[in-house]
Amino acid sequence: LNQAAHWVLPLSPSLSRFYCSTQRGAARRLVLRLAPSVKRLICRRCCSLLLPGAGGCQRLRGRGQ
Repeated sequence: LNQAAHWVLPLSPSLSRFYCSTQRGAARRLVLRLAPSVKRLICRRCCSLLLPGAGGCQRLRGRGQ
């Protein structure tokens, strides 16, 4: 599913998030460990791929200065 999420990201970011959340949910349900390299590529909050320039979420600090 990880490779499918990478392939689909430019076409449909929401489908990519679905693949990532499905992968995390299956690992959690079956009590499997994800590889550290895979865990670093998925946002814990929104399940999007964290690739430079391709997607992900950003956290802004401060109050809109």
